[in-house]
Amino acid sequence: MRNRNSRFVKKFGIFSQYILPISLVLVISISLTFTWLIWTNPAHFNKNANQNTTSAGPTELSARALTDIYSPTQIIHTDSKQNQKLLFDQKINVINEVVKDVKNWHFNKLKPLKKVTAKLYAETLNQKDTLILNYPDSIAGGMINDIFTQHLTIDSNVQFNRIVIPLGSQLDKIYLLNDDNFAIYEISVSESSRTQIMHIIKSVKTVIPVVEQLYHQHVLLTYPEAVSLKQYSYLQNKQSQHLFLTALFNNGTNGDFKTRKTLETTTYEEGNNRRVVFDNKTGAVDYQSFNGTKTSANLNNTLRQGFNDLLSIGVPLDNTRYFETNDAENSFVYRTYVEGFPIFNQTRYGTVKLSYENPGTEHATFSQYALQVPLPNNQPGIKLEATPTVIQQLATVGIGIDRVEDMQIGYEWQTDPSSDMVVNLRPVWYLEINNKWQRLDQWLQKEG
Repeated sequence: MRNRNSRFVKKFGIFSQYILPISLVLVISISLTFTWLIWTNPAHFNKNANQNTTSAGPTELSARALTDIYSPTQIIHTDSKQNQKLLFDQKINVINEVVKDVKNWHFNKLKPLKKVTAKLYAETLNQKDTLILNYPDSIAGGMINDIFTQHLTIDSNVQFNRIVIPLGSQLDKIYLLNDDNFAIYEISVSESSRTQIMHIIKSVKTVIPVVEQLYHQHVLLTYPEAVSLKQYSYLQNKQSQHLFLTALFNNGTNGDFKTRKTLETTTYEEGNNRRVVFDNKTGAVDYQSFNGTKTSANLNNTLRQGFNDLLSIGVPLDNTRYFETNDAENSFVYRTYVEGFPIFNQTRYGTVKLSYENPGTEHATFSQYALQVPLPNNQPGIKLEATPTVIQQLATVGIGIDRVEDMQIGYEWQTDPSSDMVVNLRPVWYLEINNKWQRLDQWLQKEG
């Protein structure tokens, strides 16, 4: 028995001599594989190179800048034959690279163009050899100084949602366009160069044919051909109520506040000043503050106040972008973006809405859930209909293109049926009609 044990010990020693190093190599390989998947997932590259990723609690959020939230969301190149292509790349953030280069230019003076007609507006938007940086909705003119680190004098009533950069030989002007009133603002520039921008355009790996088209006083980004886009999957993270209370209430969770719990909701109240309601089923959060500070009716100041409030709420802001303004510039929507496309859902996932309904009152709706770690997804890409096909489908149920305020390809947030911890992002057509965003199939069913 002793000899048998000795042989066993000897064999085990030899076994451990090899198995332990092999196991260590396997563990390291698996770790490196997941790290590689995270860093090479396309969604990762919507972030600036110097930003850290995190989706833990508000106390661990990565630092965000005003220009992260109010960055353009699309970039389009119009070539010498007026063909337009939507640009994005899995390895670089194309918008950030262009903005970084334009920051080296000098903006001299801004002036409005007079007697702008719809025809002139469309011609400016579709002129050959240009880059167009698009926002999904109007933004304050003063933001141009923040985005490009400039010092222009800009009136508080100036707004825009497109930046047109002509790439001709002179390159002495850029334009700000506002779809709402067909306003065009000309900015004279100097110390400019097209060399680096052309290099960026040529290096882009993915281009999608598009057309900026004017329909009944609305400019829509249309897709003349069917579009195939990837599906993505993520682990989702649910932030605790405790973390939000710490961020939202003056005294954190040690303060004097009332708590009311039902099967559906949990409500916390701090005196008569603050109230936050958590939906126990969906994770939706409704927060109201009755002693907030609204700086003024000036859109520029209110957007800046919105940014400060986003930070104070404590939601993860990685890949969060300004999406739209509603209700006479008193309500703002921010969405999470993947590959330049916004995330939609019938709940508030992927969305933060800030409202300033009365002076000194802040109302915010958002979610406890956030995207965390990208996962491998072997699902096939989804082919979406071309814009003309979408318009024809709408016509069959009595929806004319004149009723469509906006239409965008976006990603729908869907909880994976096999795991509540996994979220699938599926590309879908979304349309805004009567200030309401819904999937194409929902509009077709509703109207049909």
